[in-house]
Amino acid sequence: MESRKLDSLQTKLRTQSENLDHLEAEISEQRATISDLRGELVRLRVNQETDAHDLIHLAGRLLALGQTTGVELDNATKDLFRRRGWTTAARQTEARR
Repeated sequence: MESRKLDSLQTKLRTQSENLDHLEAEISEQRATISDLRGELVRLRVNQETDAHDLIHLAGRLLALGQTTGVELDNATKDLFRRRGWTTAARQTEARR
C-alpha cells in the first residue's frame, strides 16, 4: 500500500513537473511577444511624431503660400488651424524653416 501511494505521488510530481515546464515555455514565448510589441510601439510612436512634425511643417507652408498668393484657405482648414493653435505668425515662422 505504501508503494502504491509512493507511485501515485511520483506520478503526480512528474505531471506537475511537465506542467511547469510547459508553463515556463509559454512564459518565455509571451515575454518575447511583449518585447516585440514594445519595439513595435516605439517604432510607431517615432513614426507618429515624425508624421505630426511633417504635417505641421506642411501646414505652415500652405498658410504662407495662401498669404503670399492671396488665396484664402477654406473654412474647414481655417478652423483646423485655429483648433490646433496654428496662428498666422506661428505658421509663417514654421514655413520659413
